[in-house]
Amino acid sequence: MSLTNLLATPAISLAIVLIIMPYIRKIAIKTNLVDKPDQRKKHSGQVPLTGGLAIYFAMMATLLVTSPSWEGLSEIRILLIAAGILLITGWIDDKTELRASVKFTIQIMLAYYAFLNGIRIESFFGILGIHQIPVILQYAITLVVITGVVNAFNLMDGIDGLAAGLALVSFALFGWLAFLTGQTMLLFLFLALAGGLAGFMRFNFSRDKKVFMGDAGSLFIGFIMVASAIMLLQSAQGTANVKLVLSVIVGILALPVLDSLRVYRRRAKEGFSPLRADRTHFHHLVLHLGIQSQHAALFTISVSILMIGLGVAIGTLTSITLMILSIFTAFIIISSLLSLNNKVTTWKELVNEMEHKQNVAKSPALQNNS
Repeated sequence: MSLTNLLATPAISLAIVLIIMPYIRKIAIKTNLVDKPDQRKKHSGQVPLTGGLAIYFAMMATLLVTSPSWEGLSEIRILLIAAGILLITGWIDDKTELRASVKFTIQIMLAYYAFLNGIRIESFFGILGIHQIPVILQYAITLVVITGVVNAFNLMDGIDGLAAGLALVSFALFGWLAFLTGQTMLLFLFLALAGGLAGFMRFNFSRDKKVFMGDAGSLFIGFIMVASAIMLLQSAQGTANVKLVLSVIVGILALPVLDSLRVYRRRAKEGFSPLRADRTHFHHLVLHLGIQSQHAALFTISVSILMIGLGVAIGTLTSITLMILSIFTAFIIISSLLSLNNKVTTWKELVNEMEHKQNVAKSPALQNNS
């Protein structure tokens, strides 16, 4: 593992995105691969959905240049193949709006493909006193976790910089874990993704050259995130690093997973489909604090980092079960406070609207009297 290659990997990936993005952005506009504002999407103008394409291309091109060997690339071929399929799936969805059942079926099939190739959850690592689990449960849990996390991360792509920022933090920490566990190719993969994500954020925050990640990006990044997390756990199993690796992974995945479960539960309770789109996710609640979208993204990422720190502190010093309970409690407290603020803000807006209507209704009468 060359230090030069390690340093060059994120730099090359960053440079590739910065170079190719203006070109594929123009192609996206000409082919109508754009996101249009509507009642749920509050951005202005038509924004090209080219972020995922650029990040994937930069990742693949960089790995071909900097990876130690072709044999090394074969170690992560499952991730690269599945990511490519989800990239295409997301691109088609960005273009034509695929049915949710089609996307879900593809995700299940890829999760099964990963399981057959050895990427599976084999242990609970002492959570609730459970360690090794039967193969049939390994199969069921692996499929649920992979598809669940992919969709949970996809739902976090709601405001500028949020999904990319969360992924950047995740892959930076995953790179550290890959170094500790001796997973060289995963380390190169994470560095390549980090560079591509940094380049994408340059355009995602731009006013006149803005691009979105699109489902093409969020789906494949979410898959790499959860599948590589399982691989890291497998490599750490039976070593002194296992509690640290598990704590970091749980902390990283906590916010998107818990928020998606909260939203699904609320929708079902109100009689709607859990897959019904709305603006009640964690980052939407943060926006009701009255702050700009970039600040809301930074706030949400900070909460995720807080959960990671809480997980590492408690998970490495006490038990994994207590760590999970602590993260869950922290999420409930923060999301409840944000929900309360949202209700108060909505109530104030309703009162102001009623007062405005009353003033408008009174004004003609006042004019007639005068």
